[in-house]
Amino acid sequence: MKKHLLLLLCSILLIVTSCRNDNNEEQIESKNQINFQLIGKGNFMGSSYATPQNSVITNTTQWNNFLNQIDSPNNHPSSGFTETNIDFNQFMVILVVDEVYPNGGHSVDIITVDENSQNIEVDVEKLLQGNATSVVTQPYHIVKIPKIAKPVIFN
Repeated sequence: MKKHLLLLLCSILLIVTSCRNDNNEEQIESKNQINFQLIGKGNFMGSSYATPQNSVITNTTQWNNFLNQIDSPNNHPSSGFTETNIDFNQFMVILVVDEVYPNGGHSVDIITVDENSQNIEVDVEKLLQGNATSVVTQPYHIVKIPKIAKPVIFN
């Protein structure tokens, strides 16, 4: 009887240990960091502001609509971008535009872009918190990454 009880106890312990290892392996998901290329980072000001957003731009029409929104006859912030002619067959644009602030010294920062099996995760932070100048500003950060057919999640 003791042998049967000991055998049953050992079997249960083995099953529980095996299940724990399976769960831990499922929880560890690999992330691959995606290198991004800077298109523009700074603050819109003057007469150039955009709708606050975390967006993915995947075609020329969306990109041109954004450029038309920020550029005005007297102010062309897109002229400071590293490029405005994007090949959307190869790339997509990650666009982060914060709210308009009554003072300067604010930033919005794309820290990392990671790909996992389910999606692309964009980690966004506000590294500068403002009150540096009395100029009305709107922080933005725009990058491009290789075109990947997965949903993008902003954190």
